[in-house]
Amino acid sequence: LAGLSAALTVLDRGGTVVVLEKQGHLGGNSAWASSGVNAVDVNNTKSGDSVASFTADTLRGAQIPNSTLIPVLTAGSVDSLAWLRSRLAENLELDLVGQMGGHSFPRTHRPSQGLAGSAIIFALEKQLKKYLHKTHDGGAQYELRKWTRATSILTSSDGATVAGVSYGSVTAKDPDTLVATGTVMARHVLIATGGYASDYTETSLLQKHRPDLLKYATTNNKGTTGDGHKLALAVGAKAVDLDDVQVHPTGFHNPADPDNKVKQLCAEILRGEGAILLSRQKGERFADELGTRDYVTGRMIETDPASLLFALVLNAAAAAKAATHISLYTKKKLIFKFETLEDLAAWDFWGEGVQTASLDAVMRGYDAAAVAGVDSFGKTFFHNTPFAGAGPFYAGIVTPVIHYCMGGIAIGTDGSVLNHEGAAIPGLFAAGEVIGGLHGRNRLGGNALSECVVFGRVIGEALPLGEGSAGGGAGPPSTAPGGTAPGGKGAAP
Repeated sequence: LAGLSAALTVLDRGGTVVVLEKQGHLGGNSAWASSGVNAVDVNNTKSGDSVASFTADTLRGAQIPNSTLIPVLTAGSVDSLAWLRSRLAENLELDLVGQMGGHSFPRTHRPSQGLAGSAIIFALEKQLKKYLHKTHDGGAQYELRKWTRATSILTSSDGATVAGVSYGSVTAKDPDTLVATGTVMARHVLIATGGYASDYTETSLLQKHRPDLLKYATTNNKGTTGDGHKLALAVGAKAVDLDDVQVHPTGFHNPADPDNKVKQLCAEILRGEGAILLSRQKGERFADELGTRDYVTGRMIETDPASLLFALVLNAAAAAKAATHISLYTKKKLIFKFETLEDLAAWDFWGEGVQTASLDAVMRGYDAAAVAGVDSFGKTFFHNTPFAGAGPFYAGIVTPVIHYCMGGIAIGTDGSVLNHEGAAIPGLFAAGEVIGGLHGRNRLGGNALSECVVFGRVIGEALPLGEGSAGGGAGPPSTAPGGTAPGGKGAAP
């Protein structure tokens, strides 16, 4: 999403873009994100939300005293939401809003038709395709090369500035064997390769910085292996906070495929709409479901460290608010419908201590806390209550999973990649999960898509397009045979 947002912004300004996509489809992990994109909607005067509140929530969630990047994210969310709604209006409607953990107001926008990440990627692809057959100074204005991995970042003869990238192409049948190599010469290179949360190899960044997390499954697609980090580090980029990796509390445990190391994320918006978390043995709540992700995961580990399996339960009202998600998850047999409380209590997931009466007591206690405005865990937001009563109920099994890398490449507020002295590496930019320093020790749900759009557009708007700059008046980036080695993907405006 970060690379595509930058690409469309550059193209709309009259620039030229080459996108190298490591896999056979666009979107990366962004296409899998489903809860929504965070933004302050200045047109919704009744929400009570503000950039200041968004900033305070993000700082508090990050557990850091200050940040130069967070204000860029929060202030930029206003314009980015407007851009998504206007520039992508042909194929995207963000007509729903929900509240995620750690947020003081509902500010997570999503479509009623489809899931947020895939819907935004689809809408972007539709607009980008319109540029595929356009020319600029005798060359293509926009090129998309799938199954093509950037293998190194090229620099000028003195090593002072970026000059482009070398790449290797593979096939869908054999994605590990290069069938062609080449170079793209460009004065600006954007790394938008995502994180490193799907690399379990001995040489992975996870193995180096967080080997304790390798026991968990991941929600990331198989292409998320830290390629962009390695490319940037090879040309002197600074890395920050590589040990800050987020474990999300709710990945689906599929009883039919329990040992799969890649698990479907149970979207946080379900808890945002009112789902509760219950322990397996006693069927009791153990946390504020809308606490930050590190808090909820920590409570899971304290409550049942042996199995790390928990029930996520929704009542009918909450399920109706998240109807698109519920439909998807029930089709995948990750969430099950129970017509009555008795049916829910008879679910074979529970331990012996869970009975109809005990579940009813838990739900009624939750409703009482909602009326009071606070519960014993400090929860103050109770959506779609009362919870107790007639069914149906919806429930699935969830477990903590590796989800997001807060650490990454150091950047400035304009998206430029910084070296070890804190100076910008001329011509090199990064955006999306590949960067570090924005989310601190914990990312709030919904900020990932926001980050991609905001910083992608910041970079796309700032790149000079005058004569002599690749991506602008001088014509398209040039390509030639050559290049070697393993790597990632990226947009090279």
